[in-house]
Amino acid sequence: MRRARIGLIVLAIGGGAWFPSGPCAAQTSYPMTMRIEPVAVQRGRTVELTVAGRESFDGASALLCQAPGLRGAVLKVEVVDRPPARARPGARRRATPQVRARLEVAPEAPLGPREVRVATPQGVSTVGLVVVVDDPVVVEADDQANDHPETAQKLSVPAVAAGRIGKLEDVDWYSFEAEKGQWISFEVWANRLENKIHDLQKHFDPILSVHDARGRKLVVADNTYAGDPLLSFRAPAGGAYFLEIRDTTYSGDVSWCYALHAMKGPVATSVAPMAVNPGTTARVEVCGPGFDLPRTIALPVPKGLEPGRHLVSLAGAGGGARPVPLVVTPHPVVVESADAPDDGDPARPVTLPAALCGRLDQPGDKDGYRFPARKGTPYAFEVLASRAGSDCDPVLRVLDPKGAIVVESDDTRGLGKDSRLEWTAPADGPYRLQVADLHDRGGPTFGYVLDAEPAHPDFVLTCDPDKINVGPGGRVPVFVRVARRHGFKGAVTLGWEGLPAGVTASPLTVGPAMTEGEIVVSAAPQATHAAALVRLQGTGQGPDGPIVRAATPQEEIYIPGGGRGRYPVETLALAVTDPSDITVEAMPQEVVLTPGESVPLEVTVTRHPRYTQPVNLAIVLQHLGGVHANPLPPGVTVKEAGSKTLLGPGQTKGRIILQAAPDAPACDRVPIAVMGHVSINFVVKTAYASAPVRVTVRPRRAGTTP
Repeated sequence: MRRARIGLIVLAIGGGAWFPSGPCAAQTSYPMTMRIEPVAVQRGRTVELTVAGRESFDGASALLCQAPGLRGAVLKVEVVDRPPARARPGARRRATPQVRARLEVAPEAPLGPREVRVATPQGVSTVGLVVVVDDPVVVEADDQANDHPETAQKLSVPAVAAGRIGKLEDVDWYSFEAEKGQWISFEVWANRLENKIHDLQKHFDPILSVHDARGRKLVVADNTYAGDPLLSFRAPAGGAYFLEIRDTTYSGDVSWCYALHAMKGPVATSVAPMAVNPGTTARVEVCGPGFDLPRTIALPVPKGLEPGRHLVSLAGAGGGARPVPLVVTPHPVVVESADAPDDGDPARPVTLPAALCGRLDQPGDKDGYRFPARKGTPYAFEVLASRAGSDCDPVLRVLDPKGAIVVESDDTRGLGKDSRLEWTAPADGPYRLQVADLHDRGGPTFGYVLDAEPAHPDFVLTCDPDKINVGPGGRVPVFVRVARRHGFKGAVTLGWEGLPAGVTASPLTVGPAMTEGEIVVSAAPQATHAAALVRLQGTGQGPDGPIVRAATPQEEIYIPGGGRGRYPVETLALAVTDPSDITVEAMPQEVVLTPGESVPLEVTVTRHPRYTQPVNLAIVLQHLGGVHANPLPPGVTVKEAGSKTLLGPGQTKGRIILQAAPDAPACDRVPIAVMGHVSINFVVKTAYASAPVRVTVRPRRAGTTP
């Protein structure tokens, strides 16, 4: 049977809500990846991985890897019998499915976390992550044996230890040798990897400590980068030392994997400037533990790097080869000279566009930049700090010629602690940009990049879900959201790249009056199993020509207590699966409404012979009262009275009534679809779609009132 998509609870109109207590008969979820081991992989090597999770990985056929530089293949599917996480006497053991796979890592593969998915006949899996590194990877040999310092696993530095805090009160110990006065550093990738694991109810909060041969604790590190620590210390004597890694609360989970990067010598923790131009050789100042003085190195920047944050190896800096985040920008890089004063430097005006690179050198420091603004001109300002590894929690302000704050921004949704402003100058004049830390902190690790430019019409595109699983002859919905920026008011037309043979998508243009839309992806009745990473992009018309933006997929994330969250991921995957559990038809496929009028949609559900359980019907994507997507035109809603949206076991007929508000604006053939939801568990629902239904609202006739 075909198992697809998203998780949501849909309230049954007029009949309360249906909350299943467990999986439905004949319904199996898409695979849910919970961990990949080893979680670290070295550039230029081919390694075997174990991809483990929940639900069925039976028939796994392909490993889909984020490009570039990764290529994978499935070797075999395994089932491991293990006890429940909290074993009780007589407790039933649980079978855990997992896949053995081969991963080839190119020598030039980008460093850092990369996404991997498994394709099966049940559907393509949720996202799993591996960390691409430069140094040799050492796998934790025995999760039981290294629980004490006297049985610590030996680690030859430099290396990356790939392990797991897999049980309650688990503590992993590693021993290493250091010379007197030598700098040794350890960085953990763990907590930062878990936001994309969609059903990880609790997250690993690692803490590191180094002990000497007598057992004395010398240094501790916690929460350097999000929840992950970076520990650096200078060996007081030559000999053996011991590293301890554990959760701060001594908790554990079978899915809590870590990559522990061990380095010797100085390591870079900050660079200046933090922004570079592609295709150039940048000169950057490097500092960090072990550097008595900042060191300047020449850094070749590849020509083809896309704008944004990249992890870059600083092998030329000497010492530990810790990759650092750098911001690649097409704008001229303007480096703060000495310390940019709070009130700006009238002798050194800033010309926009520019990537302004500075550092809050001491507590209370505020950096200011003057720029000439023209009345009515829109500007866009964005600070990259915490996203680029800085300790700075930036506050961004625009000040007028008299020094008064015109507008300010702290945290911006989607940017974490970083800030973004869109501002239109009310008058000509010299305005000032100011960057400060929210808590008035400062130091060598408080760098930032302030991307400043006159704004151009633009838009940002997202889609939900991130995995599209469709059976032969079946249909599933994909919801698209357009966030318009800088005065862009035009239509956005969606298009696909990489759809497998036999798969098609309904056309969609999100008109100027709307921000959301729905695409129905269909598989031909004769379509066979297939899987691929695909691309969805939107095209709009700007004043200087076409604007093309790729959609950022939103992965469904379980929230403790049964909520549904969304988290941006890099890959959008599609699979042609086993036959669907149901298909949905809605009639009529053309609906014309006048303001104040209602029209029913008659819905027929055809069930696979093995599926007889309830089906919920809906048009709006919602869960526990929260609306995640609404493709209906403005002023059009679902009328509860008279609708039949909960189909009991074996039932096949339903009805959804569309109603236009008295003041509903006119629209022409806006596509929607009726969804049939099949429950997998309390949160996850598989969504199947009807063919598109086109909704038109006629203009109000002259002389009528709302």
